[in-house]
Amino acid sequence: MTKFKPTTPGKVTWESLKAELMELPKETLVEMVNMWVKNYWTNQNYWMINVERDFGFDDTARLDGEVWESTAKAQSHRLKKLLNLGDDMQSLAVVLKYCAAQWAPSGFTWEFLEITDSKMVMQVNQCPMGTYRDAQNLPLIPCKLGAVNLYAALAEAINPAFKTTCLHAHPDPRIENVMCRWEFILDENK
Repeated sequence: MTKFKPTTPGKVTWESLKAELMELPKETLVEMVNMWVKNYWTNQNYWMINVERDFGFDDTARLDGEVWESTAKAQSHRLKKLLNLGDDMQSLAVVLKYCAAQWAPSGFTWEFLEITDSKMVMQVNQCPMGTYRDAQNLPLIPCKLGAVNLYAALAEAINPAFKTTCLHAHPDPRIENVMCRWEFILDENK
């Protein structure tokens, strides 16, 4: 069990939290990050189910797409700044690996199928929302219609010259062990 100094009365600030975090073992910090992203996905799943219950599937899917587009843009900008990333394909790959939108320990199984200086193809084999919805016999979110905004926002925050294309996603017919597949092209003429 991690030992913390006793908490005393007083303001809780980022500086005081940061000082406590800096005392933790690196492994504990990594696991805390993982826990926070899992909490993020738990919140996302409950939000979707509850909004869908009250407002229906179509409105929920539309709102989800809007939220993810805004969130993706913010995450990408923050990661680019924090990690001092460039505007190339490798920088986009780093953002895709570390953004909450597809955090592997939260239930995502995914891979890069191709990466060159001008093209990347990424495939998601399993995602937490799809897994949950399948288990509950609920219709899948039409990711081909909404997630394109998410991935385009992630990519364009790295470099506006990125073009994002959905190669496969629901409502396309299912491909075994594939939830979705995305292509990113760096168009220097854009």
